[in-house]
Order: sequence, then structure tokens, then C-alpha cells
Amino acid sequence: MTFARALFALGSLALSATLGGCGDEVTSLQGVLPAPSREGRVADGPWPGFTLLTPLQSKRVYLVDMAGEAVHTWDTAGKPGLSVYLTERGTLLKCHRVENHPVFEDAGGNGGWIQEIDWNGDVLWDFRWDGEQGLSHHDIEPLPNGNILFLAWDRIPRATALAAGRDPELLKGEEFWSGAIYEVKPEYPSGGEIVWSWHALDHVVQQQDASLPNYAESRQRPERIDINGERSPDVLTDEQRAADQKRMEALGYVDGGDDAADDEDDEWHAQTADWLHINGIDYNVELNQIAVSVRNFNEVWIIDHGTSTEEAAGPAGDLLYRWGNPYAYGLGNWGDRRLHTQHNVQWIPQGHLGAGNLLVFNNGGRGREHSSIEEWWPPCDAQGRYLRAPNEAWGPKNTEWTYVADPPEAFYSPLISGVQRLPNGNTLVCSGEEGRVFELDSEQRIVWDWLSPFGPDPDEEEEGNTDLPTAMFRAERYAPDHPGIVALRVKGAPIP
Repeated sequence: MTFARALFALGSLALSATLGGCGDEVTSLQGVLPAPSREGRVADGPWPGFTLLTPLQSKRVYLVDMAGEAVHTWDTAGKPGLSVYLTERGTLLKCHRVENHPVFEDAGGNGGWIQEIDWNGDVLWDFRWDGEQGLSHHDIEPLPNGNILFLAWDRIPRATALAAGRDPELLKGEEFWSGAIYEVKPEYPSGGEIVWSWHALDHVVQQQDASLPNYAESRQRPERIDINGERSPDVLTDEQRAADQKRMEALGYVDGGDDAADDEDDEWHAQTADWLHINGIDYNVELNQIAVSVRNFNEVWIIDHGTSTEEAAGPAGDLLYRWGNPYAYGLGNWGDRRLHTQHNVQWIPQGHLGAGNLLVFNNGGRGREHSSIEEWWPPCDAQGRYLRAPNEAWGPKNTEWTYVADPPEAFYSPLISGVQRLPNGNTLVCSGEEGRVFELDSEQRIVWDWLSPFGPDPDEEEEGNTDLPTAMFRAERYAPDHPGIVALRVKGAPIP
């Protein structure tokens, strides 16, 4: 986003304050549709298939069978940055990390580079979003029309962020990394056309400066994003931030080496510049909506994709729904949080147990040293509007299904990780930090459990080090008759 675009966004806020949207308050919740039924089968074992993964410290992608043996691998050009998917054509869509980036090197989840790769490693499509004004990161979402949604940071000058109401105490450096979603139409063999975009800075309110046009109590405009809404009462010390950075480097989540610590004012540049830290994206084709996991807000947001880029910059691009932390928009307390630095939000697909519900890996963190899996129904009516009662946060108050280990601390991955609802009603869980993938049936019994042996590439292993990190961002299960698996066999991959 340019400086002029950011200032235009501020001017548009006063107009949008008078207009309604899908997040409107209602006087009654009688029109809310019931949650999808979770009645159904209890599987008699794991759902067979092949699991796709890539270690954070490796350029190799693995497809493993139910015995945990690799049946096919791809050697790629870069380490993950971060997600990887198998297409129905039998190709990989892989996010790479641009190493030693001059701006975003120390950022968690940095990417900048997307490729489509054939079964034998041939690159079919190459796309970069790694300039000094922005970088793709974390996740992508292939669309039915062949386009791809990707998450990105928009690099914003400090002055622009302050003009939008950013609290200077929350921004140590000279820049602000706002959140954005772009849709690219691939151009083979390289490049692409951006055909749609959404920018978080177009939808902010603030309570810092009453003279600015976007001044509003966040509880009065909960469909807008408080530019200081990620503020936490639990302020991290420099020692805690340093420990977090070391942990991420050890896992391979960020590049190691020199960082910004040479200048005390910029010591935690990446951690304070990264405002939202959106780490996952999903698309619902029936609703034409996008869901994103916003880690720093401890929330899931839903926005409308049925807009033009110009419309998405105005009221039509405001949040349709948000859930997980009503404290972020002034309609709850810090203790009301239901989500804790979560990852991998998704709608459960049609034909699956809980179809239409939202599902997320709920990581946990300081004060909650365990992870969980959360499934919930966002209250909406027959018109598809997400409803909430006056002066109350968006619901639900209770989830449809939650998994917590016994004891709770036996399942804990405070970073990365993912989840997937399988066709037989089971749930695949990737506990990313420990490199563990396990499968739960609908009664929360573990029916498959695997610890990855795959770590860094051999040329990066330290001699004599037997404690090699096997952390992975996610793991995805594909059926033996999935079109992508079938296509791999046809092309010559020796997949049983």
C-alpha cells in the first residue's frame, strides 16, 4: 500500500461509519440457524492415505504412507516459507523462504517466493512477492478458478502508522508491517497478475487521537480493526522476547545469524513491526468468503471476497465476523479469550463431520501451557449474515467440539502447527514444534501417532548433533484415490 492509499483509507472511515454491513447488530438472535449436526459415524481406525509435509529446516518435501515411510520426495529450491499443497494435477504448490532478505529476514513465517513444481522437480511456475515494500508469508490458498490467494506484509512508514492512530509505544522501529491478502492470476512459466487485494489498514479505528477521522471506541465499530487492538496486559520483557527469538531460530522458523540487535532502538524490530501476524487463510467457495487466523489478535476473521479491490477498500471490506478475543474490540475482558495464538483456520468441507463449522489449532502460550483443537459454528441466519446481540461479542459462547489432552500439557506446541478434518470423521493434528502428527477419532481417541524423523538437509546438519529439530509448519493427508495422488502415479512416481 502506498502512502497516498493509506491516507485515502483514513478519509473513507467517516463515510463507512454510517453504513451497515454483514456484521450488524440485531435485536434478536431468533433467526440464527442451528449448528450443523455432529451426529455421525465413529471411525473404526485411522483414515488411510498419504501425508504431505516439509521440515522447516529442509528444502525437501516428503509424501509418507501410513507406516511413516517416504513414498515420494521433491527436492526444491528453498526452505519452506511456509505452506505446501498437492494439487489435483499431481504438482506441488510450495511457498519458499527468500533467505537473507534485507527487510524481513528476522520475521517469523517469512516467504516471498511461490513455485508450482512437477512430480520430478521441474519448476512449472515461479512467482516472487519479495520487494522492499512487501513480502508474502506463511500461507496460500488455491482458488477454483486457478488463481491463488496469498498473505503478505505491506511495509508502511512509521509516520503513516502513527497518522492512523498507532500508539508509538507499540512501535519501536521506523516501519509498520500491515496485513494484506492478494489474489494472483498465474502467468506461466513465471510471474502473475494481481487481480484482487484486501488491506487491513483500510479498515482501522483508533482511540489515540480524537482529531483523526477514524477515531471511535472499538466496541462501537467492532467490524473495524483497532490499530492497537493486539495490545496485551501481559507485556513481554526483553528477556522473554530474546528467548522467543532464539526458540524460533532453533526450530528453523526464522533465519538465524545477525539481527537488528546492533541498534537498541531496533532490537525487536521484527516482533514489533509485525502488527497482525496473519498465519493462515482459507476460502469458502459456497459463501465466497475468506477466513484468516490473526495470531497477534488471538482471533479468526472472515471477510467478503465477492467485492472488487476498490470495494474491498471501503465498508464492504470490513470484517463480517470475528471470534476468539472480544477484548480486541472492547466487548470483553482479557480473560474472555477463547483462542491463544492459533493457526490453520478452515471451514470443515461439505460431506465431512461438522461440515460448515470452523476448525482451528489453538496453540496456547504463556499462562496456558497446552494446546487444543477448537471447532465452532459462527452464528448466522438464512441470509448468511453473522449475527450478534447488541453490545455483546460475536458468538458462540461454547464450541461444538474441543480436544485437550489428558493431562493437558501432554499436547503443546506454542508455535506453528495445523489441523485437518478427514472424510471419515477423524481429525488429523500436526503438533508442529515437536514434529508429531496424530489422528483422533470423533470420540477423541488417538488412532494413529507418528513422530517425524525428518530434519535438516544433510549439508546443514551439525556433526555429532543427534538432537536435530524435526519441526514442520503443517501436515496434510491425501486419499489414495485423490486426483493428485493418481496423477503422480500416472506420471511415474512409485506410489503404492
